[in-house]
Amino acid sequence: MPTVRTLLSSDEPLHVNVIIPGAPAKQAFLYWKPLGGTAFQKAALTHVARGVYDDTVAPDAIQGDFEYYVQAASGADKALRFPATAPELNQTVVVRQCD
Repeated sequence: MPTVRTLLSSDEPLHVNVIIPGAPAKQAFLYWKPLGGTAFQKAALTHVARGVYDDTVAPDAIQGDFEYYVQAASGADKALRFPATAPELNQTVVVRQCD
């Protein structure tokens, strides 16, 4: 993941750009939930080119501070995750309220 976001404005979408090395991923998803929440929402990542995948989550789907992770299945059905500690410990994003 070339850029890891830790802060967003409340009117800013989360744009995720992911590089998955090796053979094309069979599937790749972005998972997010409210900070401390229990249920993840998920969206399929779109294949852009070679090993590059991306997705954008609209601000109204986020609603406050949240945590997220990315998971892809490789050609050998091995789960690849960012961060590596997901889904137990995820990337955290603080959402700053706009005036």
